[in-house]
Amino acid sequence: MVFILLLYGIIAGVFISKRKMKMSQAVIPMIAFAILSSVALGQNYTTSLIPEVNDGIGISNFLAAFLLPEAGWTKEMFLSKFELYLGISIAFIFIYFLLVIVENIKSNVKA
Repeated sequence: MVFILLLYGIIAGVFISKRKMKMSQAVIPMIAFAILSSVALGQNYTTSLIPEVNDGIGISNFLAAFLLPEAGWTKEMFLSKFELYLGISIAFIFIYFLLVIVENIKSNVKA
C-alpha cells in the first residue's frame, strides 16, 4: 500500500510541477481512497461484532483484507484501524480545504 501511495505521489508531483494539475486536485483521489477505506473497515468492524455472521471473527471485504494484517485479528484492532483511517480521511479533507483556500489567495494576488 505504501508503494501505491508513493507511486501516486510521484505521478501527481510530476503533473503539479508541469502546472497541469493543482495541488488540491491531486488530493481528491487520496480523499476518495481514505473514505472508501474507512467505510470498508467500519463495515468489517461492525460485522465482527456479530460472530454468527462469519462463524467467529473474520475479514468481510476485499479492501479490509488489503488493509489489515494477516494475523492477530481482534475487535479492538478492527476498531483502531477504522478510527485511524477515519482520522486520515478527516485530515485529507481538511488539507483539501486549506489547499483550495491557498490556491484562491494565490490566484487573487496574481490578478
